[in-house]
Amino acid sequence: MIRRRNQRALRFWAVSGILGAFCLMVVFFLGCQRVQQVVEPTDSESPDNRVTVKIGFLYSPPDPGTTRNGAELAVMLANEAGGVNGLPIELLIRDDKRDPTLSVQYAEELINLGVSAIVGPDYSTLAMPVGDIVQEHGIPIVTTYPTNPKVSENRHFSFMGAFTDPYQAGVMASFAVQELSATTAAVLTETDSAYSQGLTDVFVETFTAQGSTIAIRQFYETGTTDYTEQLTAIAAIDPPVDVVFLPGLGPEFLLAVKQAKAADINIPATFLGGDGWDRPDLVEIAGAAAEGSFFANHFSAEGTPEQLGKEATQFITDYTSRFGIAPDGPASLGYDAANIIIAAMKRAPNLTAAAIRDQIQATQDYRGAAILSHFNENRHAIKSAVINIIRDGKIQLYHVLTP
Repeated sequence: MIRRRNQRALRFWAVSGILGAFCLMVVFFLGCQRVQQVVEPTDSESPDNRVTVKIGFLYSPPDPGTTRNGAELAVMLANEAGGVNGLPIELLIRDDKRDPTLSVQYAEELINLGVSAIVGPDYSTLAMPVGDIVQEHGIPIVTTYPTNPKVSENRHFSFMGAFTDPYQAGVMASFAVQELSATTAAVLTETDSAYSQGLTDVFVETFTAQGSTIAIRQFYETGTTDYTEQLTAIAAIDPPVDVVFLPGLGPEFLLAVKQAKAADINIPATFLGGDGWDRPDLVEIAGAAAEGSFFANHFSAEGTPEQLGKEATQFITDYTSRFGIAPDGPASLGYDAANIIIAAMKRAPNLTAAAIRDQIQATQDYRGAAILSHFNENRHAIKSAVINIIRDGKIQLYHVLTP
């Protein structure tokens, strides 16, 4: 009798153990599935039945590179605050290596992965073909560093997060005349760069429209490291020009500033530039010759809270805490582009790409690293800008322009 009871008990506990183990496996499996859904959501999610919100990101390190830092910070802070209406945000990052073909390939890949919007790319030459792809698929993008106004031309899903080339070139021409009292200028243009040519054209037009004169125009090819011929021609102008406008993308063009101040050339003029001057290695490359130069930019971390506003000051604090360095212009553009998309998602009646696009267009009085009044009918950002000066071997804020 005792033996039978023991056998029954053993059978009971054996069956119970098997059932318990099975239940634990089921719970474990379901738990794993739940975790997997959060970390690796399926591509079959519908806009109203999803577990994450996907935003794509196209960038081109190392130049400017820091756009990624800014976008990652925006997503991290948004997720800490509850994501988009309670849904966490995934930032799907692709390094396009500044290759238009690769950038288009990655844009298509991100769209196939179910992104609702894309931040980037970092360059106008990439943003235009990518803009054609997102236009075809109806996916909105907010670009970071591109400033060519053609980026959004006939591309109704493309929004420019940066100010345009005509805007910054006009700002610098007016600054030269009104602030520096310049009556003559030399212009040094990169021949195979749409960026440099575009800024040159508007600077010349705005500068001469205010009664001043372009005394000489010189040109150089991308990658040039010896500017002796061009600088010698500028130095020969008598009387000397007041300013030299150098709208380059780097890093080589900054050698022209250094060589212009060499003893055998010694151009006394003040150098002016566009946002292409916004480089952490600017002073390292140009040396002491950069002292007293001015350039237009999207952002400065050097201003006071009164100058920059509380939102920009908080951005500087958050960025410095996370990355150990102060943010630069490209970082601010990545941060603001991502935040504009996230804010549009929160306002949208649903998370379809079309609804998000409409809310991006409706953006008004956005305040982040910069102040964006609105997007105009061409989807250009009407926003704040700064003029920086190189002083005491550092890039410092000189003036803030509000929209």
